[in-house]
Amino acid sequence: MQQYYKDHPIYGFAVAEPGMLWHSTGLVFDPKHSTREVKRLECSEIISTSREEAEEYALILCRAWIDGLKAGKQESK
Repeated sequence: MQQYYKDHPIYGFAVAEPGMLWHSTGLVFDPKHSTREVKRLECSEIISTSREEAEEYALILCRAWIDGLKAGKQESK
């Protein structure tokens, strides 16, 4: 599942686990170079029972990381 968040292309993937379960992987790309990956977020501790739920959680991880990145830049000014 692909979206844009604060100009960053973000992708949420569901990775299959045994027993019809899923864990989340999120990718954040550079807003100026959309093919350059800047962060990979993997969460194997939280297991979802649906692919869609895992993909949405991956997007939440991406948004939180971007928000933290933006907050860090504002604090350093």
